[in-house]
Amino acid sequence: MATSRLIFTPQDSTQAVDASQLLQLLTQLELITQPSYRENHYLPGDGFTSLITFLGCSPNISLQPDDSDADDNHCFISIVSTTQQIKCLGYTRQCHPKCPHCRKRIADWQSSNWQQPDALCQCDKCGSETAYAHLNWKHECCFARGGFSIANIYPHEALPTDQLLERLQQQTGVVWDYAYANNQS
Repeated sequence: MATSRLIFTPQDSTQAVDASQLLQLLTQLELITQPSYRENHYLPGDGFTSLITFLGCSPNISLQPDDSDADDNHCFISIVSTTQQIKCLGYTRQCHPKCPHCRKRIADWQSSNWQQPDALCQCDKCGSETAYAHLNWKHECCFARGGFSIANIYPHEALPTDQLLERLQQQTGVVWDYAYANNQS
């Protein structure tokens, strides 16, 4: 079963942030609570709702597990392990990238190897070739070496605040971005 996620990564997919530094920062920001609920499964902290903006008139978000929550149907934060290679961390089923050269939507983009960051995608509008990791995914897909995710946030249900993105950048020295995912993890 697919778990919807809001994934945070360095904007430059080649950059990585030390997982222990990231964990310390998320605790300091009160985005997460310590210790973990389970291994690499952190519950939202006191600052969570001031750092993540929920959209719509009445989102139904469970921030704490209950006794019947054996399937982890509540919001929780996990650190995405840092890897040496860039990889596709998640995507929405309706993602459609845009060409970074002509800025137009690429019609026939999905090949059998599209999740390989170095595989090339040819724009049907301008003919330029771009690695899949460098296409404009409009927050619908992300390629990175690591980061963190918030589980059980549906695509476009929530946004990070500018304050969260600025604090992440100030403390890590890298610009951060986010993407939604609802693919099989």
